[in-house]
Amino acid sequence: MEESTPDAIVNRDEPIPVVSVSQHHDSKKPHSPRPTGHKRTPSAIGRSLQDRLFTSLLEQVIPTDNVNDDTVFAGKKPVADKRPGFSLPVMANNFRRFNARIGVVFHFQLQAERVLSWKKSSHTFSFLVIYSFICLDPHLLVILPIAGFLLFVMVPAFLARHPPPPSTSTSSITPYYSYQGPALAPAKTIEPASETSKDFFRNMRDLQNVMADFSDIHDATVDVFAPLTNFSNEKLSSSVFLLCMVITALMSMTAHLLPWRYLLLVGGNAAILSSHPRLVELFKVISVDLAGDTALADIAQKEKPVADALGLPSSPSTAMSLLGSLADISLDTYSEEREVEMFEIQYRSLAPYSESSWDHFLFSPMPYDPLSPFRIAGERPKGCRFFEDVQPPRGWAFKSKKWELDLDCREWVVERMITGVGFEVAGEAGAGGSGSDEIGGWVWDLPTTALASDEVGVAAALGYPDLPKGYGKKTQKLGKRGVSQDWEEKGGMGSNVMGEWRRRRWVRVVHRISMPAESEKEHTDDEQDR
Repeated sequence: MEESTPDAIVNRDEPIPVVSVSQHHDSKKPHSPRPTGHKRTPSAIGRSLQDRLFTSLLEQVIPTDNVNDDTVFAGKKPVADKRPGFSLPVMANNFRRFNARIGVVFHFQLQAERVLSWKKSSHTFSFLVIYSFICLDPHLLVILPIAGFLLFVMVPAFLARHPPPPSTSTSSITPYYSYQGPALAPAKTIEPASETSKDFFRNMRDLQNVMADFSDIHDATVDVFAPLTNFSNEKLSSSVFLLCMVITALMSMTAHLLPWRYLLLVGGNAAILSSHPRLVELFKVISVDLAGDTALADIAQKEKPVADALGLPSSPSTAMSLLGSLADISLDTYSEEREVEMFEIQYRSLAPYSESSWDHFLFSPMPYDPLSPFRIAGERPKGCRFFEDVQPPRGWAFKSKKWELDLDCREWVVERMITGVGFEVAGEAGAGGSGSDEIGGWVWDLPTTALASDEVGVAAALGYPDLPKGYGKKTQKLGKRGVSQDWEEKGGMGSNVMGEWRRRRWVRVVHRISMPAESEKEHTDDEQDR
């Protein structure tokens, strides 16, 4: 393995990582050790077979239609994405390229950690001086990138082209740089680390540690902020929401009055100075002295009557409990209420010479009207057999004790713009009503020969043009024979004006309930799976 790659920027200050490889051998087969110094390289055919096998296994788990979907939408027109889909060889190749060039990022990270951790006090103080000047005069922030480009990119590149001449004497004279004359050395370029060098493994080590640090920070952030923002504790999240609203309102009116330059100056210097090793030790000593000092407790005991008289908290714990009582807001005790509906569907046979009566079919959330997608697709209605099997929606519970029958069937039929049906009207002999007050809220299908001729246009407008053959011709012939197409004028509830299906609507009141955290998580997982 090569020691390093020339002209590659990597973190060489930490030791080279040790790679441990665990080999699993078959206990039944004898294992002969390889000779020392033999370097075995996998063949191209074996590696290709392994990649193909692993890719085929992943295709069984990962939905390839979503992973390899190369179509993106820009506006209304689909645009083909030229980037390759998921592939293990491509991913491995890109990882090698990325790892060979990521050293500059880790080098910058190391230098920043050195400056902020007071490894060299002169560098840290210089950084504080520059930071202070920028806080006092923010216009210098525009000059800083250009100055850094000149000092850290252009000057080193020029010095690499004009190195000092080699020393030929034995004296301790410092070599000097010559800024005149032609260039004495080739231009220096940043090259990626070779895959057989230690720099490549240094980058892998730093990349591994960065991924672990990011995962730890992500998990810690979620553990801290998730309970405050996901309303698992509604009182706490509501308090945070109100506090953010108050701060937003106050900052919108007073933000221009705050001395942001001096706040950033003092805050930044205090944060960096507080990380000085000597100051850290001093703070520890002071905290130990304060913890063991009984004089402070005596002073607090003497000042307690004064704090009680002024109404101020006498201790930090009392202050925190007072803030907690202020944040203990009262949520709305009246949960949201809504009305759910369920349709009782009945069926009868219209076979010739059949005198079958109406039979209960099931309870369905849809009325299964003549233009229902299930009817047009030739599918049966979906639902449950008994009332006891009907469950409220997730997150809701039944408030009323029983289902109530909706006798005003005209309202929900008109709201849904359902056609091709007849319904009962109390006290009227129209619309298929019987003229009596004893009605059951039924809405039945009209026979195919009695449907209005505009049903074809309605079905086509709804996107269902595939109606039975001769559908429109039957209705036209029916109108020519003088039969009235206005079925509301016929009245009566005979078998000649009723189709195979009828339904009526049941309603019940539900109210929202609080779901446990486990149920919410299961519901979220189910939604993601769907």
